[in-house]
Amino acid sequence: MEQERTPGIIYLSQIPPFMQPRKIRHIFSKFGETGRIYLLPEEPMSRRRRKGRGGNKKQKFLEGWVEMKDKKVAKTIAMALNNTPVEAKKSKYFHDDLWNTKYLSKCQWSHLTEKIAYESAVRRQRRRMDTSSAKRESSAYMENVEEGKALEAIISRKKKRGICVEDAALRSHKQRKVGVGEPQPGHGVCDTLLRKVLPGMS
Repeated sequence: MEQERTPGIIYLSQIPPFMQPRKIRHIFSKFGETGRIYLLPEEPMSRRRRKGRGGNKKQKFLEGWVEMKDKKVAKTIAMALNNTPVEAKKSKYFHDDLWNTKYLSKCQWSHLTEKIAYESAVRRQRRRMDTSSAKRESSAYMENVEEGKALEAIISRKKKRGICVEDAALRSHKQRKVGVGEPQPGHGVCDTLLRKVLPGMS
């Protein structure tokens, strides 16, 4: 009876630009029987910005995990591929890209799915917070714009009526007129100090 094999997981810290899961499976299947594969896709906003600038429209992946049916094979592959060219021939598209692989000891696929689900929830929450913050900033900006328009309308009406804009429209309070002979604030204190310094002053 054939002994049951224990699966092993290889972690890919980065995925060659625009390489798809089918290509990953094709490459790793050459070394042994592969199981499940998961590649983390880029943020939708990043892809939309790239497409808007006329860049590559394909889905881009950031990191990934490859399950091999035999953990011994997985460990051997991870050690052999790390820091080696993705494709050996110089004419190949991924020749200048290097593998960054690591064998995840004692890691099961169930642990991985829990981790992915948690990180996905964190990213969704972060996006919601960013969207909410952007909406608040946009609302505050529009309020400032409306206030600016209202102030410009006031100034325009004042100018048409021949009223000085600086004195009438922008000043929010009236200054109190000082009567003739009324002592200015602080003058009594200054006179007292001067008399102490200059005794002959009357």
